[in-house]
Amino acid sequence: MRKVLSCLLVMLLFASCLPLAVTATAARQTGIPGDTDEDDKLTEVELAGAILLFMLEKEGRLELNELRDAAHVYVYWDGEPRTIVDSVDRTVRIYKPIKRVVCTFPHHIEALRTLKVSKDTIVGVPSRLDTVFFPEFADVTCIGFSTGPDLEAILEIDPDIVLLAGDLGSSAMGDPDEDQEQLEAAGETVIRFTFNQVETIPEEIEKLGYVFEKEDEAEEFIDWYENILNSIKGKTSEVSPENKPTVYSEYLPYAISTADDEIIALAGGKDVFEGKNGDINKEEVMFEKPDIIIRVVWGIFAAVGGYGPDADDTAALKEVRDDIMSREELQNVTAVKNESVYIITSHIWTYLPYSGNKALIGLCYLAKWFHHVLFPDTELDPKAIHQEYLTRFQGLDIDLDDKGVFVYPEKKG
Repeated sequence: MRKVLSCLLVMLLFASCLPLAVTATAARQTGIPGDTDEDDKLTEVELAGAILLFMLEKEGRLELNELRDAAHVYVYWDGEPRTIVDSVDRTVRIYKPIKRVVCTFPHHIEALRTLKVSKDTIVGVPSRLDTVFFPEFADVTCIGFSTGPDLEAILEIDPDIVLLAGDLGSSAMGDPDEDQEQLEAAGETVIRFTFNQVETIPEEIEKLGYVFEKEDEAEEFIDWYENILNSIKGKTSEVSPENKPTVYSEYLPYAISTADDEIIALAGGKDVFEGKNGDINKEEVMFEKPDIIIRVVWGIFAAVGGYGPDADDTAALKEVRDDIMSREELQNVTAVKNESVYIITSHIWTYLPYSGNKALIGLCYLAKWFHHVLFPDTELDPKAIHQEYLTRFQGLDIDLDDKGVFVYPEKKG
């Protein structure tokens, strides 16, 4: 049987050189093409039978593109679907190679670019992309963004999978739970990843690499990423509680987020409002007298910082810092008295929707601000790490010596 199947596969490969225009559009698959007993295992006999039906032009045969997918699954996937558990603990099965994917967040595009997935595979992108960071996607169909994806537009594109965000909590950017339900009801395969938390990015990249058959690319990135992360954790984990600086982080005046807790802890700090979310009273900050204040600034594209401004154009970030330093109620707070107030843009933070996959870079800056003695420039250079990420993993021709503003001040005074 194997000899017969090998001959049939050769014939199929020859047939695959024919233009796809000769085949009709395949119906949406709910399992592996050719898996006639629907047990999620394509056997040698099933594939041979599917090839023979195609060659003999019998009724019920697979289309050529379906047959190609079946052969790929049999040869490269051992005849079984690829199965992962996504970021919201859903088990998702992929039954054929992915040729068309819709990304509903910029983070998804960035992760696929890290994996060197072909740009042609990405057939739908969120609107209002940062054209400096994503210059190659101007001609790709937009599927909405600000209040959630346009589901009708996605269905018209007819992708193999749709990438949705993980748990957004209370958000004005749509409801991914509801979007998932509607898309799956329409027959779409949905995977949910967010790629914005320091410690979960490697696992998400590994799973996405498996889905897209980019395991080597995923491993290369994860090795690089975890080497940096572990070098930081190895030192900050040994800092005694009394030597950890107390930190207050806000994204608007006296507005805080629990999304800051993990990154502050990893950098060896103690978030004075850990576990709290939303508005707080200025008196609470006055009472806590944090050692360090972090302000996260955010906005569409380069509204404040980002990859567009000249590298020395820190005026906007300086203005935000000056405002904090001049708040009358904070004059007796340790961070203001010691000028330990730092501004960081959401491009290298954990906040959606403008953060991307670069929270590790934000962590590098925090580690140096919190523990500059532990992390001299010779051991940890956030700007150099950022540059390597852009060049090596994103394939971007952006020189951070010339363009890009992300922190102010860059170093502890």
